[in-house]
Amino acid sequence: MCATRRDVSLKSSNSFFIMQTDHATRAEDRVPLRQKLAVGAGGFPFHNGTLIVQYMAQPIFQIFLGLNPALFGLAMTIPRVWDAFTDPIMGRISDRYQSKFGRRRPFVFVGAIAMALTFLSIWMVPQSFGEMETFWWLVISTILFFTAYTVFSVPCYALTCELTPDYHERTRVMFYWALFFNIGNFCVNWYVPATNWDIFENPLIGARSVALFLGIFVFFLLGSLPAIFGRERFYSLSQKEGSKVGFLTAVRQAASSRPMLGLVGIVFALNFCGTIAGSIALYIVIYYVMVGDVGGGILLNAMNGTGFAIVGFAGIFALRWLALKFGKRRAMLAVLLLTTAGGVLKWFIFTPDYPYMLLLDAVLNGPVWVSLGVIIPSMIADLCDWDEYKHGERREGIISSVFTWITKFGTSFTFLVSGIALYFSGFDEQLGADQPEGTMTVLRLFFVGASVLAPLIAILCLKLYNIDENDAYSMREDLEQRRGVV
Repeated sequence: MCATRRDVSLKSSNSFFIMQTDHATRAEDRVPLRQKLAVGAGGFPFHNGTLIVQYMAQPIFQIFLGLNPALFGLAMTIPRVWDAFTDPIMGRISDRYQSKFGRRRPFVFVGAIAMALTFLSIWMVPQSFGEMETFWWLVISTILFFTAYTVFSVPCYALTCELTPDYHERTRVMFYWALFFNIGNFCVNWYVPATNWDIFENPLIGARSVALFLGIFVFFLLGSLPAIFGRERFYSLSQKEGSKVGFLTAVRQAASSRPMLGLVGIVFALNFCGTIAGSIALYIVIYYVMVGDVGGGILLNAMNGTGFAIVGFAGIFALRWLALKFGKRRAMLAVLLLTTAGGVLKWFIFTPDYPYMLLLDAVLNGPVWVSLGVIIPSMIADLCDWDEYKHGERREGIISSVFTWITKFGTSFTFLVSGIALYFSGFDEQLGADQPEGTMTVLRLFFVGASVLAPLIAILCLKLYNIDENDAYSMREDLEQRRGVV
């Protein structure tokens, strides 16, 4: 890797206003539809694995079993400390592993099986347990599940990044990933209502039945499709690479680049602040909008989530067109500006006077979550080229591990923050809608504040990501001159 490198100068933030050059995708760079669908199907368990524990655990462990909100938030945060170690390790293993089945696919398959088994174990908690016993059951079982999820998600995400070396075809590939990602987003809103069906003795029994179904059909069947049909395009290249860069150096190099920091900031801001808003939203919908009607609030919240998914399906096509027409960064900027406006309007559309007005929330804030499935993964794939250009090694696994951990950390640490917000606001679940004066105002300020802060931070971070279409094609040309075409 000592060949002379041509200077591929990355543009400044002014490239937001420079039109993209139209580069045609080569025939050999196009990914077959069957492969796009199979690898895209991994987006369903990938999405559910990140969010499903939080979505189901909050009403089951915190509301039904009565676990203290602060303890629940801590239980959701502890596995992320564990993930801080396991995710990059899994990424490094995935980059270096060699077998006749490839370096990613074996882990994707094994991880799919492990997720199915460990997810069911979370909901087998005995109802007779005391608070601390319930807390430790939740901590240990979620650590096991998220470890299995790491084994699946890191190599699966890396696999999507190496399906094609073409800038535009990556966006088309991520279209299918986002399609299944959004189907998962649609379904996740109805798992909790399903646990309350009359056929179940109580929500905990319902959660066990739902978990059995999800374990078989979502985590195992859909999760195994990328392992069976995916193609590791850069596998032969990874076998030829003789880099002796150590694990810690590789992590530091991958995580410290300007484009990487920009994307990490965007993903963290949207997941962290956005999930804070989402976790508090359930309380606002139940105890403010629906004036203490738990069943009605859960149903309305699920309807809102379904609205997000419906808007998301339309948003997938819109964002794909925007990214291909105007570039990924400008498409992302447009989405973030819309989300900022939507965050401000949350104060007005979540109101007990007109409960169903909150369904407008999906129109204003739905597209940003679609961008995490279409635009951001495509930008990460371009980042992998930039990393190889700078450091001479393909390491989609390490890079993917950073983003899977940031996503999981952002969605779980928020429950600790929201639990603290609930505690200091004086919220008391036993009081129903008759909360102390000022309690709901404090929660609404947290809700709206987090919703506005997230896109504003992301816009600032977007300025750090300075890889555009011309840069991507120039880097590819340079890389192919140095190590050949893949």
